[in-house]
Amino acid sequence: MAPASDLNESQRNALLSSPGPARFKHFIGRAADCERLWGLRDADAWVFLADDTGAPGFPVWPHPDYATACATGTWAGCFPAEIDVYAFTEKWLPDMAAREVSVAVFPTPTASGVWIKSEELRQYLVDELEKYE
Repeated sequence: MAPASDLNESQRNALLSSPGPARFKHFIGRAADCERLWGLRDADAWVFLADDTGAPGFPVWPHPDYATACATGTWAGCFPAEIDVYAFTEKWLPDMAAREVSVAVFPTPTASGVWIKSEELRQYLVDELEKYE
């Protein structure tokens, strides 16, 4: 399992300014490689956001530094929290799909992230995790 804090500033900034598809691809590979991902939360709950229609989405990041970069505005005071990738694929994503909650993959301070249905993200992660078996 790769360490969580192995990014330098130029790598972090390059990915934060990358287009959505590149950030999505990085997220899938890193989540599988590190076997974890991150969400943002406060002392009481995880943060959620809404898409253009008001539908709920759960934001996730491949590294805590990216989540921290988004902890501004209404998320000020929130902190990154680790999520095991296997728990996420086996429990979280099916539960989110049942509640019709999408996932916002790798939002940045200036972009909303790649929105994807929970069951679709689950398949991407399962497929990538199988490469590591």
